Amino acid sequence: MRTLYPLSFALMATGTLAQVSSDGHSYDVTCNDNGYVLRSKWPVSRFVGTGAATVIETGEEVIYFGKDCDAFSEHLGTGTWCWANGGFVADLEHRRIGFPRQELYCPAEPNFETGFECGC
Repeated sequence: MRTLYPLSFALMATGTLAQVSSDGHSYDVTCNDNGYVLRSKWPVSRFVGTGAATVIETGEEVIYFGKDCDAFSEHLGTGTWCWANGGFVADLEHRRIGFPRQELYCPAEPNFETGFECGC
């Protein structure tokens, strides 16, 4: 039998918030002076390239969500991010990654300035 947990249980005892993408990948969230950093908990596999040149890259995925609504991932490129009542999303050059029914929050720094100006 599968046990379901409300999203509020995504806050781990370590003070790290876990987010889950619409692709089913889990990310730990930390904060720095520039914004949020989402680091995959487990290796992520992505198709990179087009046609016969397509390869599968597997490894840790890091996505940066900047305070100026900018986003960056080494493998997925640059772009923007925004939030709405339904969650938040990163629109990157090579992929759109959504985080439905979740919000960015920095548990280690409760007074961390959030990206509310980054509304969708």
